[in-house]
Amino acid sequence: MKNVIVGTAGHVDHGKTTLLKAMTGVDLDTLKEEQKRGITINPGYSTLKNDRDLDIGIIDVPGHEKFVHNMLTGIGGVDLVLLLVSAEEGIMPQTREHFEIVKALGVEKGIVVLTKIDLVDKELVPLIEDEVRDMVKGSFLEDAPLISVSAYTGENIDLLKETLLDMAETCEEPDHEKALARLPIDRVFSVAGHGTVITGTLVEGCIEKGDLLMLYPAMKETTVRSIQVHSKDVDAAYGGQRVALNLTLKKDDIEIGDVLAPKDSLPVTEQVDVAVTMFDSTDRVMENSSRVHMNYGSGEVIARIILFGIDELNPGEKAYGQLRMEEPIPLRTGDPFVLRFFSPVISIAGGRVLEIRPKRHKRRDPEVVEVLKQKEEADDTTRVALALEENRYRYLSDRALALSLGFTKARWDEAMEKLLADKTAVPLTDEICAHKDVIEGVFENARAILSRYHEEFPLETGMPKQAFRQQLTETEHAKDDKLIEAFIRTFYDQKRLVDHGMRVEETGFTATLTPEQEKQWESAETIAKRGGYEGATGDDLKRIGKKYEQILKFMTETGALIALPSGYVHKDYWDKAVDTALAMIDEAGELKLGDFRNVLDTSRKYAVELLEEMDREQITVFKDGKRIKA
Repeated sequence: MKNVIVGTAGHVDHGKTTLLKAMTGVDLDTLKEEQKRGITINPGYSTLKNDRDLDIGIIDVPGHEKFVHNMLTGIGGVDLVLLLVSAEEGIMPQTREHFEIVKALGVEKGIVVLTKIDLVDKELVPLIEDEVRDMVKGSFLEDAPLISVSAYTGENIDLLKETLLDMAETCEEPDHEKALARLPIDRVFSVAGHGTVITGTLVEGCIEKGDLLMLYPAMKETTVRSIQVHSKDVDAAYGGQRVALNLTLKKDDIEIGDVLAPKDSLPVTEQVDVAVTMFDSTDRVMENSSRVHMNYGSGEVIARIILFGIDELNPGEKAYGQLRMEEPIPLRTGDPFVLRFFSPVISIAGGRVLEIRPKRHKRRDPEVVEVLKQKEEADDTTRVALALEENRYRYLSDRALALSLGFTKARWDEAMEKLLADKTAVPLTDEICAHKDVIEGVFENARAILSRYHEEFPLETGMPKQAFRQQLTETEHAKDDKLIEAFIRTFYDQKRLVDHGMRVEETGFTATLTPEQEKQWESAETIAKRGGYEGATGDDLKRIGKKYEQILKFMTETGALIALPSGYVHKDYWDKAVDTALAMIDEAGELKLGDFRNVLDTSRKYAVELLEEMDREQITVFKDGKRIKA
């Protein structure tokens, strides 16, 4: 069964509630105050029975100017709208305001309904219809059906119902993936014997009885005790349905505007990048840094609007900017919102969220506007690529990025498949892929870390791995050690870093001696050569000057000196000793210590040290009391 939510919009007393009663048989003015005053204060809900396997939920939203916030609460999640205009009064200011709001909230389907035609002369009806057509020209309602009705006489009510059902069949159903479940709360109350009950429109996803959900932004967990859809107990609710949930939380824990969703599935943010358009009907100008009321889903928050590239936004104009909220709220990329003037509180603009948790931008940077424009117009693959590119320093998992974009797993995977194929995306861990530009940026940081180390320790063949890993982790603000290890492993695979066991260096790096160090090198060689096969001790080599340890370490790592227990042997003497040992083995089939000592004309101590070093380097091997070639 397809679930479709229908909302009403229009000026107060233009007959919304009366019309819906004629269509559904239900009086939606249920509150005593509403019945007494004859206006709708809170959204009312009913269903339109039909034989087309359609679940039609209808929301009667308020029309009175003081209740526009409740109108915004009700209209969120609507699939199609009935825009009502009274034939008796015609288009009123609230008509235009509600029309601007439903456009801003992204409603794409609707029917224009001219009500109360029984109260005017028939020849006036076409004139009012023309007036309404002019108002909706250029909008999603330009080619929409326009039906003139009378709830009092019943004229064209059946036609309206059939037209509504025809249109409902063309609506796309929201995704039912459980991970995307999101329910903005528009009512909360207690029921004796049951506890806390909330209501709202399940925007997307699926909620089942017994599910553990999170209340955002309070971040409190709750369990779903029971579910009702259209006053009937069900085991599950799906995107596009009006839902009542019995929760384990207390009533005082919940506020209208809070959102229920699975744990870790919904970003909470204090600022968002947005595209915003001023209403044509407003006479206000929105200046940069103005405080505004931001209405989103069923919630409202005070925010400051930062406009990029301009200082003010006039009626009908569009711009890109950043909303900085006075408290954190839960949002996803693509969510619609409405802005209302701070005082007096009147609706002035609407827009869409383009980026969650963005950095603060320079207002006059034209590149910022271009990037936001690209985000607004991007296809799925480009949106995912941009999300990966901007994931640096945050390093959210692929799942978290998909949920922030409102993508199902299948939708995300399809885009990622293309990005992996053209190597725009690079797999790092089981949970995270990185944009190729992020890989490049991290490598530049890695290179800078190694460069600083080599500047301080110019003769080291590489930087200690632990220190390198720690500095790279701090530079990238990474919380997961596995992520930095994955970056380093990627650089090894790309042959851009060299693994030296306990140390790491950039591929192609060579240590460069200063003139002073070259003199120290030459002095160390002279001293070591003078020692012959017995080499030179550390005390002997101290004479080459300050920081002599660095020179000795560098000379041993490059093979210029061979470090033995008693001292350092010059490479020339080491090579001669190796050649001598191998030649003696070739001649006698084995090597005896005494013979080797006599040939080198050195003591037993130094001969042993030389042979044992050959064993360690697997040039020779001592086996069964004999030394032979390895």
